[in-house]
Amino acid sequence: MDSPEFVVVPVEKKKKSKAKKTITVISMIFGILAILAGVYTPLIYFVLLDYLVMPYLTFSYRSDISDESQITVTIDKVYSDSDYPARFRVPGKLMGYPVTAIGPSAFAGLDRLKEVIFPETITSIGTNAFNNCINLAKFNIPRDLNYIGKDAFNDTPYIDAYPDDAVIIGSILYTYKGVLANDTAIVKSEESPAIDDHEHYFNLGGFEQIGAGVFANQAGITYVEYPDNLDTVSDQLFYNCTNLSEVYLGNHVKYIGEEVFYGDSSLKIVKSFELIESIGNYAFKGTGIEGSIVFGSNLTNIGAGAFQDSKALTSVSFPFGLAVLNNYVFDGCESLEEVILSEEEYSPQSVLYDIGIAAFRGTAISEFRIPFSVRTLKDSAFENAKNLTKVYAYDNTTDTGRTISNLNEETGQIETSRIAHGLQKITPRVFYNADNFKELILVDKDNQIVSALNRVTLPNTLQQLGEANTDSFIFSNTAIEVLDLSSSIRFIAPTLAKGAAQLREVLFDYDTVSVNTIYREAFMNCSSLISFAIPDTVRTINMSVFEGCSSLTSVTLPENEDFIIIDVNLFRGCASLSEITIPGTVQDIKERAFENCLGLIAIAIPSSVKKIGSNVFNGCDNSLQITVMTRNNNTANWNSQWLGTSGLTVEANVTYVPE
Repeated sequence: MDSPEFVVVPVEKKKKSKAKKTITVISMIFGILAILAGVYTPLIYFVLLDYLVMPYLTFSYRSDISDESQITVTIDKVYSDSDYPARFRVPGKLMGYPVTAIGPSAFAGLDRLKEVIFPETITSIGTNAFNNCINLAKFNIPRDLNYIGKDAFNDTPYIDAYPDDAVIIGSILYTYKGVLANDTAIVKSEESPAIDDHEHYFNLGGFEQIGAGVFANQAGITYVEYPDNLDTVSDQLFYNCTNLSEVYLGNHVKYIGEEVFYGDSSLKIVKSFELIESIGNYAFKGTGIEGSIVFGSNLTNIGAGAFQDSKALTSVSFPFGLAVLNNYVFDGCESLEEVILSEEEYSPQSVLYDIGIAAFRGTAISEFRIPFSVRTLKDSAFENAKNLTKVYAYDNTTDTGRTISNLNEETGQIETSRIAHGLQKITPRVFYNADNFKELILVDKDNQIVSALNRVTLPNTLQQLGEANTDSFIFSNTAIEVLDLSSSIRFIAPTLAKGAAQLREVLFDYDTVSVNTIYREAFMNCSSLISFAIPDTVRTINMSVFEGCSSLTSVTLPENEDFIIIDVNLFRGCASLSEITIPGTVQDIKERAFENCLGLIAIAIPSSVKKIGSNVFNGCDNSLQITVMTRNNNTANWNSQWLGTSGLTVEANVTYVPE
């Protein structure tokens, strides 16, 4: 059977009038507009909401996330001088993205604000978010709220209306008002055995977050056990709880915030540190923690001053993988005798590259091995470490190094570079007042000693020892006897070894030395220093470099055309200095340069000297014979008191010899 055929039958079209055509077009336009209005109503709503309805509000969101479903918005600021509503409804979406966070201080100080209505999308309220909103008495609690920052609602009627007890917002312990009774135990559940051992208790079980500083300054707390469901101990949680003696961190705590146990002077027992990944700044400052701390393999961060002034701590063990020991981390830990690092840190695999300012100041450490990756010893690292006798450092003669990766922001590519191992810089006060320190010993990559013992030997990688424009005191008041400066340093820093009373010898490699300046007081009061041959590369020797070096018998001054000044007090009080040759390049001898050099028998002043200050030879022995070479009236501008006032005279002590 044949299939049916479809026949197209033409229909005669009637011509429309011009007026009807116009009406039809207009109708179509309005129809399209109506459809568009229906489709784009949400977009129009968001645009108006963002830019017209709330001009007093600023917000931010991540624009670099490819998956738009992951983009969320944070309310950053509501301006106090704007026309914000007293009953503030926080939008659930902005730019079409959910609003999930109130930023730090976002609403702080809005004195007309009475009520806030949060969308259910809010999960986080930042530090000081509504602080000092003096009329805020009401807000709802979003179902997914899991974080409230420190002081978020302080100084508001909402908090003031609570009685003296726990202030709970949703599942968050926001703060505690009032004073806890003496001998209060903070426990993790009603089944805690500690309840029977203490007169009072407070149960932390069931909270999803415990706010920052909740129990700060509560002298009644004596015992703490942290809930197993929480991995973070919030900032200042037990700040200055002066009678707290025992802490059990729980089975899941990974992060300890800033100043958590700061000032808890009675805190002796903390269990345990094995799971900790990060410790915040000054977390345990001033505690009484006794004995040893052993960190587990997950530790990646230990903050500045984390254990500062914890005076009973004796030993600390760190895992491999920690990159930084921050500033002041063990500063003032006067019983700390041992810092144990992984053996890998003393090999080319080392990753610990930064030991911070005053990290071990005032500790009882007697020996220390600097990891391969450390390139700078920072200010005061071992200052006042009274037991320190020796430090080992890697001398990089085998070109070992570590590889680091950085993001090139222009190309977006990860680039690698190689950084050589070995110390490059020692900054001020590193060994200052370490009374017994006398040895900086160099080792090779196999940890074999490659330098002489009983001396300080600088690594060949070292490029800077101290700072040129500030007091250095690096070896001041130490027990060093021999200082070997055979390295690449270009200057000897101010007060480098001032007061190093046992220093008797300073060495240079005169074939490779590059020192050009010796700054003020570098060796002042080094009373055991016997002789000093200044390299010919030195162009400038500043004031008082050798002042008070009472055992110094001989000095060789540099022979180069740039050395033209013998500075103020340069050899003042060098009572054993018996003979010295002033180079023919010197043009100026400053005030008191040789004052009280009692052993000086004879000295010749070359005709190049055109200026001499006052009291240059004041206090020298009356038998001193001074030969003055004269030429072209070079003595015309000499100070009339250049011999001083102690009895030397031109007639008895000076012979002028024309050239």
